[in-house]
Amino acid sequence: MSENCTKAPAAAPADRSAAAWRSPLSWVVCGVLLFEAITGLLIWLLPFSLSVQFMVLSHTAIGVLLVVPYAWYQIRHWLMVRHQRFNHHQVTGYSSLLAVAVCIGSGIWLTIEAAFGTRITYGVDVVHIASGIAATVMVGVHVVSLAVRDGSRGADAAQVLRPARRRFAFGSLAICILLGGATLTWQATYAPPDLAWTLPSDYGYSYGENPFAPSLARTADGGPLHPRTLSGSRSCGQSGCHEQIYEEWLPSAHRYASIDVSFQAVQRVMAENEGPESTRYCAGCHDPIALFSGSKNVYDEDLSSPGAEEGVSCVACHRLTQTDLKGNASYVVTPPDYYAYELDDEPLGRFLSGFLIRAYPRRHTQQYSPPLLKSPEYCAACHKQFIDEEINDFGWVQLQNQFDNWRKSHWNREGEPQPGRVLHGLPRAQGSGRTGGPRRPLLRRHHELPGVPHAPEPVDGPCPG
Repeated sequence: MSENCTKAPAAAPADRSAAAWRSPLSWVVCGVLLFEAITGLLIWLLPFSLSVQFMVLSHTAIGVLLVVPYAWYQIRHWLMVRHQRFNHHQVTGYSSLLAVAVCIGSGIWLTIEAAFGTRITYGVDVVHIASGIAATVMVGVHVVSLAVRDGSRGADAAQVLRPARRRFAFGSLAICILLGGATLTWQATYAPPDLAWTLPSDYGYSYGENPFAPSLARTADGGPLHPRTLSGSRSCGQSGCHEQIYEEWLPSAHRYASIDVSFQAVQRVMAENEGPESTRYCAGCHDPIALFSGSKNVYDEDLSSPGAEEGVSCVACHRLTQTDLKGNASYVVTPPDYYAYELDDEPLGRFLSGFLIRAYPRRHTQQYSPPLLKSPEYCAACHKQFIDEEINDFGWVQLQNQFDNWRKSHWNREGEPQPGRVLHGLPRAQGSGRTGGPRRPLLRRHHELPGVPHAPEPVDGPCPG
């Protein structure tokens, strides 16, 4: 009897610890935290890919669902240990609680901004990443320290605790694997749009092997592009991020570059005199969607394509990846890496793609705001024109040349390249650079193109894209 009494104090803590390790709620919480930690680190460290995008969606959805069970678990756990003597285990426990709480709070903040705002607050994003790393470390230290403590309680306690800890480990790992499998399954059900495109079998090559000659424009791989690749400007205005820019672009000379009456008249004359393929000379700057989709062809009387009513669309302009000073559309255009659901026409798909772009904006910013966009050469590709012998059967003749006019003007200030002053005017405020309060406004070039001496009349009909 005396022996039983001496063992009772040791057995009671072991039984309590074993019950905590065996709790299904602890498996769920720890398994979800493990999944959130792994996906969070992968999102942060890995390059842009479809897999990472679905990690973002799963990471967000599971993180939101974690709030209630985590709060429930922490309340139960605190009620169980609050009367115990304060020690280093409680230090790591409270530190873990604080780090996870900050991570969840900042995560919810970012989720709301990405779902219903126009941009995330980058300071909160940094807090979320830092608190996530801290939470991963502190939770790991807390769990390992508890396992070490239980391992030092003796052989009798070990018989109770070892199976309980094993069950906890397997249960948590199973939850994490289950969530990972669900993410992979979701990704496997997603079918990205097929944007493969070929030129018509009767496509004419009157100007050599380059399918887009006599224009100097070319694609990154030298092949044609699906019309949807460079069109869809309406989606930029529907995303909630660039509505003002889209409204400015709608009546602009860029938008009307193809459907402008004077351009269409010139194009018809060229087609009648030199053949439809000659209109590719103009299309690199005025009608890139039609040019790269193969619509400027000998047997295509319309000389256009779906999306051509957008003229110089958002993507066609912002995805130029190489230019020089020759003019005549001497540029390389590279199709963007689309986000998941970005080309989806359904409301849910548009919501998910908009959420991804705002929650994971790094790739979007890299693609559509490259350093080239701020260089003078960027504008020179189209705002400089000449005719060569292949067009006039005579020789090189300089035509309009806004770029060199700007280069020689007082607007070209040494060390301060501002090509946008010619066509895009002065900077314009675009709301706040951060959400949640008055802060420094973002500055951008407006897209009405007031410097262009051409103001086309609005036309009736649906907006492009």
